[in-house]
Amino acid sequence: MAIPDRIKLGTNGRFHTAVYKREIKDFPKFISGSTLHVFKALYFVMKGRLLRIIILFFSPIFVYGQSDSLKGLQTETFLHPADGFTAYTLKKGEFVYNQSPFTLPFPSWAWWGISKNITAEIDLLPLIGGLFQEPYLPVPSFNFRFKLINQNKLIPAMAFETMYQHLWNEIIQSDQPNAIVSRKGNSWYNHLNFSWKTNAKLYIHLSIGATYVENLYFSNNDSLNLIEKFYPELFTPDINLSIDYRWKPWLSLHATGSYGTTFVYLDNIPGKVQISYGFRIAPFYKNKCGILRTFRAEFIGFSIYLPDINESIESIVPIFPYFYWQWRF
Repeated sequence: MAIPDRIKLGTNGRFHTAVYKREIKDFPKFISGSTLHVFKALYFVMKGRLLRIIILFFSPIFVYGQSDSLKGLQTETFLHPADGFTAYTLKKGEFVYNQSPFTLPFPSWAWWGISKNITAEIDLLPLIGGLFQEPYLPVPSFNFRFKLINQNKLIPAMAFETMYQHLWNEIIQSDQPNAIVSRKGNSWYNHLNFSWKTNAKLYIHLSIGATYVENLYFSNNDSLNLIEKFYPELFTPDINLSIDYRWKPWLSLHATGSYGTTFVYLDNIPGKVQISYGFRIAPFYKNKCGILRTFRAEFIGFSIYLPDINESIESIVPIFPYFYWQWRF
C-alpha cells in the first residue's frame, strides 16, 4: 500500500506495530531492582525470538497432529476473506494462526474453534504489546462468532459476530501523508452475517450491523487546508458485501465492498468506505509435510475512502499480504 509499517492500519495484530515497537524500545527504563535481569531476558525473547518460539511450539502439531484434508481452499472455512464477513465458524478444535509480515518478530492474531458453533479470535499483538506501554496491561480485545443456522436451500447460513476492544492510550491507526486516523477508549461492533453457497465454487456473503466507538479522530494532515474531525462518541451502521470464487484447490478469488467497520484493514474504524479485492493461495496443499500443507496466503489490493476528511488510502495492486496456517488438532 502506500501504507507504512501492521502498517499502522490496525490495532489487533493484523497490521499495527509502530506504537508498540516505539514503546518497547523504552521498556528497560521503567524496571529497576532485582527483577531487572529477569525482565531484560523476557524483553530479549519478545524482541527477537518470540516468533521462532511460537513456530517451534506448533511445529509438531503442523507436522503430525492435524487432521486437515488434502482438498485445499475449496472445502475450507473462510472467516474474513478480503476483509469480508462470512457466516461460517471453525470446526471444534480447528485453529488458524495468522502472521502479518508487518508485525514481525511479534505474532499477529489467531482464530480458534471452541465448538462447531463458536469461533473466537485471539488478538496476540495487542495482548502482548500492551505489556510494553503504560499502563503495562494487555489491551482487552475480544472477538466471537456464533453460528445461528446452516444454509437451507435459498435460506442462507447465518451467524452473529461481536468484537469489543478497549485502548488504554491513543493509537494512531493510519499516519499517511494525507490521512491520520486515531482512536482511544472503547470500540464495539455487532454484526449479523449471512452466507450463500450458490454452487461448489461460488459464495456470496452479506454482513449488517453497527459500531460504537469513542475518541475517534480524523485529519487530512494538510497545514494549508487542514480538515479535522473528532468524535467523542459515535454510533454508526455497517454493511459489507463480498464474494469469493474458489476457482482451484490452490487458488480462490475475492472482492468486497463495505461501509463502516471491517476486521482486517484499518480495523474497528467506522464510517469509512472500502473496496478490497485479491486472492488466496494454498501452494503446497498436497505436501506430506504438515507445516507446508496447511500454509495459506492472502494478497489484497484496496481503496479506503474517509468521507470525514475527503481523503483516500490506496494500495491498488493486490500484493499486500498476510500468511496463515489452518489445521485441526
